[in-house]
Amino acid sequence: EQAITTGGVTYREQPWHKECFVCTGCKKQLSGQRFTSRDEFAYCLSCFCNLYAKKCAGCTNPISGLGGTKYISFEERQWHNDCFNCKKCSLSLVGRGFLTERDDILCPECGKDI
Repeated sequence: EQAITTGGVTYREQPWHKECFVCTGCKKQLSGQRFTSRDEFAYCLSCFCNLYAKKCAGCTNPISGLGGTKYISFEERQWHNDCFNCKKCSLSLVGRGFLTERDDILCPECGKDI
């Protein structure tokens, strides 16, 4: 153990050397970075999103929910607002009626023949 003389980090009321306060996933230093934690473990935002965030059914990227990101949730699936579009004509379905066909979402016009 070495004494922390300068540039230490306090996390959960424990002192850390800034070199030792690293992301549980990728081991990069978290000092001065935005980070979050889960079950006592600290993660950088990209590792946290990859491990724990819901995935968008449209683009498959994580939905972080950070910064007030808006998303649509329907029957166990989530979409970024920008990804919630008709599978056939790409019309945005945010705030509109829609139909589902297996994993696809369709506007009423494109879905009227299913």
